[in-house]
Amino acid sequence: MDYSLVTTYKTNKVCYLILPEGVSKDLNVDLQELAERFSLTFVMIEGVDWNDDLTPWLAPGVFKKAKPFGGQASVFLAKLCNEIVPKAESELGLINPQRTLMGVSLSGLFAVWAALNTAVFQNVISISGSLWYDGFAEWVKTREISPKVENICLLLGEKEKNAKEKRMATVEEKTSEIAAMLKEKCLGKVVFELVEGTHFSPVVPRMEKALERLV
Repeated sequence: MDYSLVTTYKTNKVCYLILPEGVSKDLNVDLQELAERFSLTFVMIEGVDWNDDLTPWLAPGVFKKAKPFGGQASVFLAKLCNEIVPKAESELGLINPQRTLMGVSLSGLFAVWAALNTAVFQNVISISGSLWYDGFAEWVKTREISPKVENICLLLGEKEKNAKEKRMATVEEKTSEIAAMLKEKCLGKVVFELVEGTHFSPVVPRMEKALERLV
């Protein structure tokens, strides 16, 4: 697991980005434009084991013959906060920057989970987050959130609830429920918004919209 500096815009704002591999390969131009518009640097986290590193505990896979989710998020979060973040910010010459963690799908689940486990990130963005994950809403009820978390933005495609897999089809209901709980727990701003499209598609307009909500 490592990172790449997708943009090095001269600013004290940095966005740590965890994207599905097939999405991240085609985004360099879009990320450069977003970096300039929102005055931030993007750091892409790479080499992530999607099913294991981003899930908070063991759970069955969602499709036939899919391997179970590995539940290694705590290990990944420790490496992200204790190794990758300090190394990237040292390379960038940043001191006490404003940090955003942005994830999509399972990494969107991880971003919300991280917000309830660390105060490292002031802003958290979950795009099409897999908040249907087994037991996640119940877990959120038991957690407190650091006052250092200033903004949480949850964006979900309006068609995502039409998923054929029953667990995934609960995503809108669960996201709405979790958003309500986060609004009670967070001293900052929590936004939940339905947007046009299916599961994280289109992703770039959602990234842009989420960053706008943090302004």
